[in-house]
Parts: sequence; C-alpha cells; structure tokens
Amino acid sequence: MIPFIIIVAFIPGLFWLFYFIKKDKYEPEPPLFIVYVFIAGMVAILPAGIIERFFHQLISNKYIYYIFIVGLSEEMVKFLAVRLTVFRNREFNEPIDGIVYSTTAALGFATVENILYMMTMGWKVIFVRAVFSTLGHIVFAALWGYPLYKSKKTGKKRYVVFGLFIAALMHGLYNIFIISAQLYGLLLAVAIIIILYCLMNRDIKKAEEESPYKK
Repeated sequence: MIPFIIIVAFIPGLFWLFYFIKKDKYEPEPPLFIVYVFIAGMVAILPAGIIERFFHQLISNKYIYYIFIVGLSEEMVKFLAVRLTVFRNREFNEPIDGIVYSTTAALGFATVENILYMMTMGWKVIFVRAVFSTLGHIVFAALWGYPLYKSKKTGKKRYVVFGLFIAALMHGLYNIFIISAQLYGLLLAVAIIIILYCLMNRDIKKAEEESPYKK
C-alpha cells in the first residue's frame, strides 16, 4: 500500500514539473540541476515541520501562526532549497529560471507533504492534495521565484524579500481559509489559487519575453 501511495503522490508533482520544464524553452536547465532542487525541496519539509511543531503550542493566534510560522517557514525552506543549490551557478541566467527552480523546490516539498497526508488521512485527501495543495505550493513559490532572478541580476535583495513576504502572507491566508471548513473560506482559498495562478502565468510570459536567449 505504501509504495502505491508514494507513486500516486508523485504524479501531480511530476506533471507540473514537466509543465515548467517545457516553459524554459530558450536555454533549458540541466536535468541534473532540476533533480537536485526537487530533492532539496523534499528534504526541506523536515526543518519546516520541526519549526511548525515547536511553535504550534506556543502561538494561539491562528493568523500569526499560519502566516509567520507555517507560511513563512515553508516558503523560506523552499527558497533555501534553491539558494543553497543552484542560485550561484552560471546556469541560473535568465528570468524564467527563477520560476522553474522555485516551483521545482515547491513540487519536491509538496510531494513529500502529499505522501504524509495520504498515509495519515487515507485516499479521501487525494483530490484536494493533488489539485489544490500542490498547485498552491507552486503559485506561492512563484511569487518569490521571479523576483529571485531580479535580485541576482541587480544585487538588490529587496525584490526577493518582498516576494517571500507576499508568498508567506498568501500561503498563510490560504491555510486559514482551508481549515475554516466553511464554504466562504473554501471559496476564498480557491480564489487565492486562481488569482495567483493567473499572476504566475503573466510572470512566465514576461520572463520568456525578457530572456537574453530569445532569438
């Protein structure tokens, strides 16, 4: 049963991974780098889990907990999965790379999270995890992925810092709306995903236009 759960949990991650790889059409990233970042994203769930568990009993305010602990810690560890692996490499050399690597780290993180949820909660969470949660991790990471390249190019950290803050905020609000288990909360959570997905696609198109390798 566990091997089957693992296989099922990988399917949405691999689907979206190939989707973003195809978007990097002018100067594709080395496949090995994609694997590195995906694995780093998988490993990143460990420190995030430790941080969340530690603060869970210490912070009663759900807004503070889900935005500044859950949202911020998860976006930070995904950011570090990119920052500590490929960020300084010369292959990180066009705007789309920031989105490709940030979403790759997010997919590694989401894949492990899907496995854990499916092992503890069963098959009833497959659809929600595969569609909304995986896509959520993607669109949150894209908020700092595109600015990450801009920060590297200009040397100004404020772009990625702002992106991380917005990602943590959106991530936290999404979680708050989901756990409310109210119709309005679920609708707001879905609205966040749809809006951020549209913004991500806008940034992808912008990044493609800005590629120095576009002929």
